[in-house]
Formats: sequence, C-alpha cells, structure tokens
Amino acid sequence: MRRHGSIRSFWHPLVTSHHKRQKAGREVYKASGSRHKAALPVSCPTSPPLFVYFFSLVAMSQLLLLSPKDPFHQPTPEERHKILSQIARNALSIRTIDDEIQKLMRQRRELENQTALCTSVLAPVRRLSFDVLASIFHQYVYSYEGDPWIVAHVARSWRISALALPTLWSGIHVQLDPAVLTAATATTAPTQTHRRVEGREYCSNDHRLDLALRRSSTAPIDVKIASPAILPQVVRAHVTKMLHMVLQHMHRWRSLEVEGSISRLPGLNMDPLSKLESLTLHTGDTSLLSLVNQTAHRLTSFTNTKLGLENFESAVWWSTLRSLDLTIPFDMSIPPQTATLLSLLARAESLEELSLDYHQMQPVPMSETVTLNKLKRLELYDIPHVLPFHCPNLVHFHVSVGKSRPVITTAPLRTPTTPIHLPHLTHLIFEHPNIAVLSSLVAPSLVELVISPQVRIIAPQYNDKAFSAIWSEEKKKKGEMMVPSVLRLEDIHVSANAIRDVLRDLEGLKVLEMKWLRTDHLDVLSTLSESTTAPGAATTSATKPSSSPTPPPPPPSSGRIPFVCPSLETLLLHDASTLRSGGDTKGMQMQMENVVRTRRGLGYPLKSARFGWPQGSEVEEIIL
Repeated sequence: MRRHGSIRSFWHPLVTSHHKRQKAGREVYKASGSRHKAALPVSCPTSPPLFVYFFSLVAMSQLLLLSPKDPFHQPTPEERHKILSQIARNALSIRTIDDEIQKLMRQRRELENQTALCTSVLAPVRRLSFDVLASIFHQYVYSYEGDPWIVAHVARSWRISALALPTLWSGIHVQLDPAVLTAATATTAPTQTHRRVEGREYCSNDHRLDLALRRSSTAPIDVKIASPAILPQVVRAHVTKMLHMVLQHMHRWRSLEVEGSISRLPGLNMDPLSKLESLTLHTGDTSLLSLVNQTAHRLTSFTNTKLGLENFESAVWWSTLRSLDLTIPFDMSIPPQTATLLSLLARAESLEELSLDYHQMQPVPMSETVTLNKLKRLELYDIPHVLPFHCPNLVHFHVSVGKSRPVITTAPLRTPTTPIHLPHLTHLIFEHPNIAVLSSLVAPSLVELVISPQVRIIAPQYNDKAFSAIWSEEKKKKGEMMVPSVLRLEDIHVSANAIRDVLRDLEGLKVLEMKWLRTDHLDVLSTLSESTTAPGAATTSATKPSSSPTPPPPPPSSGRIPFVCPSLETLLLHDASTLRSGGDTKGMQMQMENVVRTRRGLGYPLKSARFGWPQGSEVEEIIL
C-alpha cells in the first residue's frame, strides 16, 4: 500500500492538470458561439497526449519500485534480483561504450598521423634541390662548425645528399699513436668514440682514415697530424700505415696543421704541395720544412709557434702570403729574431693580417722601419713598441700584454715622442697598463675604442693623467683628439671626474660600456643624467637632479639637452665590487633608472640600458 500510495501521489496531479485544461478548452468553445461539436478540441494544443503520461507513469513506477523514497526500505528478493540485473546491464553498456571510445580514439590517432605525414610530404623543405641542400650543408658545417653526421641522420634523402658532397668531409684529424698520452692531455684527449674533433673527422686507426679519405673523394682536404712530442722507440705498425696513407694524398692538401713529432716516421718529402694554402706549425719538428719552403707556391696563411724564423728564410711563398701569425718563444737557444723578422716582412708584399707575439723584440731604427702598404689588421702581443712598422692603411689595431692569461711579466711599452698618424684606423683595442701611449695616436676615422689595462695595481692618479693626455684641449684644438662613437672601458681604476671630462668631449658617442671599473659609479651616472640649455638659448647652466622626488623633466620643446653625450644610444654598466651592500646596489640601480627617465624626457631616449653586478659566481643583469 505504501508503494501504491507513492505512485498515486505522483501521477494524480498530472491527470488533474490534464482535466483542467480540457474544461478550459470547452469554456472557450462555448463563449465563441460555435455549435459544431466536431470542432470541439479534446485538449489544449500545448497538452501532451495521454499515452505519454501513461508510459511516463510506467517508467516512474519501475524506478520507484527499485528506488523507494524510504531510505530504510529493505528490498525483497525479487527487487534485489532486478537491481543486480540492472547493474550488470549497465556495466555491460559501459564496457561497450568504452570499447567504442577506444576504437574512435585509435581512428583519431591514425587520422592525425596520416595528416602529419601528408603535411610533411607537402613541406617546402622536400622541394629543395640538391644545390640548395648543398649550400645549406656547407653553411652549417663551415660557418657554424656543425657535424655533417647530424644532417646525414635526418632523412634518407639528406644522407644521400650529404655523402654525395665530398667537401663536407674534407677535414681529417690524423691522430698518430693516441695511446701515448701525457699527464696534461690525458683528460682532454679525444677517445675512440669521437667522430669529429675541431671540425675534422677524427681518425685514430687506419680503417677510419681510409673511410675519411674515400668519403672526401678528390676534393681538397684540410689535414691535421697530431702525435706526441716524443715518439716511443718502437712505433706501432698502424701508425706508419696511417702516415703513409695520408701522404699519398699530399697533392690534395689545402691546409696542414702539425702538432708533435713526425721526424722518425718514414714516407716524408714525397709529392709537392701544389695546393697548400694554409700551414700551421705547433711543433719544433723540421721534417716537412724543406718540402713546404720549396713547393708551397700558393701559401696564403702561415702560423708558427715554436720554430725560429731562420728556418723560413729560403721559403718561396712570402710574396703570396696574406695572413701571418708568429709567436716567437722565449728560448735562449733561438738567436735574436728582429733582423730576420724585418727582412722577411719586407718580402711579404701582399700581407693583410699580422699577429706578432715577441717579448724580446729589439728597437727598430727609423731608417730600417718596414712599410706594409696592404696591411689592414695588426695584433701585437707583448711587444715593447707601439707600432714597429709603417702601416699607412691600417684599419684594425690590437695592442695587448700577451696571448696567455694570466699575465705574469709584461714588456715595457714606452710612450712615443712623435705622433703616429693612422688615417684609416677604425677599431683600436688597447690592453696594456701604459694607457698614456694612446695620446701619441692620431686616428681621425676611429669608430671603436677599447681600453683594458689588464693590470689592477695601477693607481687612479696615473690613469687620470693618461686620460687627460689622450683627451686634452691641445689635441682638441689641433683636431688630433680621438672621438670614437663606441667606447668600452674595462677593468680600470680611474676617478669619476676623469670619466666626466672624457664624456664631455665625446659629443658623438653612441655606445658606452663600463665593465668592472673602480670608480664612483653614482657620480658617473649623475653626470649622464645632467641636462643643460641647448646652444642658442639665453643661459647655459647645468642642473643636477637631486635625490628627493622631482617633477618630470621638461619636454624637448623647452630647449634642454643632455649635458654629456647627447647622441648616446646604448649604456652598459657592470659593477666590479663584490663587497657592496644591497642598499648601494639598489641606489646604483635607481640612479641608472634616473638616467633613462631623464634622457627620455629630454627627447634623447636610450635604445638599450643594462646594469649588472656580481651575484655569487655570476653577473646578474637588469635590462631597463
């Protein structure tokens, strides 16, 4: 009875509502005056048919039978059987739906894979011709020092193209007797698993060397022969075989680099080096010198680090040489080299680049000065003379205390008494404690100037005096003062007033970089944020920004300009001190932001401003 009452309480309001709608329809019909009983509507047009209620009542009754409202109802065995049957049917339906979902997901993944494959087939890279691929591969291997094995493993067509280009495999590193390692090279020496070393195919056995030579076909090859400084008494058989194999292709050598000793190995001095263009000797072995000096007629680049220059006086390639890198070691067994160097440079008529590291170079009289008319780039390391040669067309000049770091001893560099005119010089890098030497250089076309003394014990008064000599009023009046557009100051102990005076003279300065300076950074930044009245105004007074809040700077129409460096576009400041407090660093950062804000308000905004300070072992930077 309880279940019956529950059902009745559910469907009775529905039936009652249905009868009310029918009665309302009859009253509307009677009011309209129509006497056609056939037109009498049975129910309201919006009322659902009665059979819909019937089936809804049946379904609801079954639901109520299975789920009574009484929460404490105990199902009968018949109801329990029905409930379990319904649960089983629902579980089966869920499994069926899950199987369909998995099937559809698999079909979706297959369609996605097919779409990706079709899209890759239509990719523009597949339409590249062999010539275009060859150009890309050459750019990757030679300009970016890439590994041709990487491009050979991308796709089958790329592998075929890479293996069909002999020039990609022209670099060969021949490692003779790699088992003999010294204590210094035991941790850095390449192993058998290395494929390439320094852009060359690493060949430590005859099998690898044979593959590399066959892969390069007939193209010119760049060979490096590396061996221990002292070979053992008994040389293994494959070492001799490898040297013999590479010597069979001497007519294809485009460049040769030798490290270690090869004097006791057989098979030397065979074919002429008719195609050799570059020679690098990091060895004291003279086995190949006779052959190189007499047959390398096309040599354009030469690097020597351990041999005396008297070994090359009979060479026939000095007139064709364009690049020369000489490091004359500090060795008492080597005779004085200054006279030999001058005589050889006099024969190098086509020389364009010269790098010289010679601590013991003697003074050169003016009457014996060599003229290098075609020299464009000169690098002098640990030379006791600013410019020992006459270079009228010099473009890039680099003076340094030495190639090796850290610097232990420095050759004294005297300040010339007469000006040195370099009309075409555009880039000057000076890395020597005697900064005053720069006062003797006259470079009206200078674009970039880098000053880095490399020594931290120089007193600031000394550097201040050198700065005042380089940018003096006398040189400014004569038109001999250097006015670069890029100035980089690194590792200098100098006062803020000296920097202020320099910046005042460099009106066309566009890039200013100050790294690891020992100076008053706040004063320097304050100078950069000062402004003055533009030329032609009534007054020309400078105003310094105070630490207190100030109103925004006047607009450009007010006629004010930055006090120093109005053309400045890039500013970089790296603080060197690791002992500054957080407050000091924050103050420098705020002053840097003030420089950016002030110049932006004056109409002279900076395109780039970076501030960095030591943070542990790294330098943390803020880009403003």
